[in-house]
Amino acid sequence: MIRFSRIRALLAKDLAETFSTAQIVMPLIIVPLVVVVGYPVAFLLAIKAAPDAANGLKDFIGSFPASAVPAIPGLTAAGRAAYIGVVYLFSGFFLIVPVMFSTVIAANSFAGEKERRTLEGLLYTPLTDGELVLGKIAASFLPAVGFAWVCFGIYTVIVDVLGAPLVGQVFFPTMNWWALMFLLVPAVALFVISVVVMISTRARGFQEANAIGGSIVLPIIGVVAAQASGVMVLSAGVVAAIALAFVLLDVLLLSVIVGAFNRSKVVSYLP
Repeated sequence: MIRFSRIRALLAKDLAETFSTAQIVMPLIIVPLVVVVGYPVAFLLAIKAAPDAANGLKDFIGSFPASAVPAIPGLTAAGRAAYIGVVYLFSGFFLIVPVMFSTVIAANSFAGEKERRTLEGLLYTPLTDGELVLGKIAASFLPAVGFAWVCFGIYTVIVDVLGAPLVGQVFFPTMNWWALMFLLVPAVALFVISVVVMISTRARGFQEANAIGGSIVLPIIGVVAAQASGVMVLSAGVVAAIALAFVLLDVLLLSVIVGAFNRSKVVSYLP
């Protein structure tokens, strides 16, 4: 039987260790600042400073269907470019934040314990295999999703302050972003964490686990490219469908990881 009091104790320990390590914390601050603040601010200020520059984005704007932008009275080409950019283009970029956050923290789960030489002691605690795995996953999942929601709040303020004057009204958050943040982000974060935790049990250290786990960001880059080219539009329905697929993968992956985890095998990977 799984005892949640034990999982909470492991969760508290892991969170304290994670956020006391500069090697882990610094990348988690710098990259989101660029994605959540730098990109949208530069994009919107550039359109505001030179509205005619939006004409140079005709191919980009034209790659999206007319239905992607609601009928807003007096919407200019600059306003349409701003809307498409912050609502669709940056939604793909935004997924990089929870994926990166999840990868770094999850890589620190077992691999970090190995480097600190605390894993063997942890494996011999009364924690069951299920409690140990779920505790490690929760210690990565909660801060990753929580931080993504904080970034969403910051992004919302930026868009409403800089984007609303261009579009002519306050329009953000949109339905696809609500679906993105509360359906897709948690589902993707859990998938990434589960994969990286599994890798972390076999990796020799944090850097190795993080490097291998970092390859998971490649499909997200594919989503960004598909969005930019107009091949795929992350509407609310598309986001919800992708989230459902990830939820099914999460259930399958969690059952496999919890069922296959064996602490005696993990000990054999200790340096």
